[in-house]
Amino acid sequence: MSCPDDGSETAATDSLSEERKSCALCHLSQNLERPEIDREAALIWLPEFTQGAVNALVHRVHSSFARHGKPVSWPLDPLPANSPEDLLAASSAYGALIERSVIAKQRLGTSSPRDLAEALSFISPSSYARRHELLGGARLLSLGRFFVDGRDIYPRLLVKERLASILRS
Repeated sequence: MSCPDDGSETAATDSLSEERKSCALCHLSQNLERPEIDREAALIWLPEFTQGAVNALVHRVHSSFARHGKPVSWPLDPLPANSPEDLLAASSAYGALIERSVIAKQRLGTSSPRDLAEALSFISPSSYARRHELLGGARLLSLGRFFVDGRDIYPRLLVKERLASILRS
């Protein structure tokens, strides 16, 4: 799966440098065993999108909020009606994605990434081999947090990415 950005949001900064480089959103979806995963992400049911498409959309939403100086972690602060159009659209898109966690809970019995990771560790090898059939519509939705050593570094990653984008322009 490719990262939704150009790599400047390389996850995990230097503290995870031994691991494969990926953006924070891709890193979350590839590492459900993370200690803070339930604070960082939620399961949603969205079979019409790939995980990469979800990550790209969420990255765009988070970047829009960060560009306007707004917090990116869910739940989002309510926006005034006179907010910029792109901010209102980003908030609406994110809210629609969050609503899909209810469907995930109905279909899977949970919207917790940790619960899914634990369940996958207990299933038979033949069921595990069929996980795509069983979980084909499950996606991981970033809640706008990424913890390293107990600290949420995601806002800093977005600022760093924004600065890099400005410098390239």
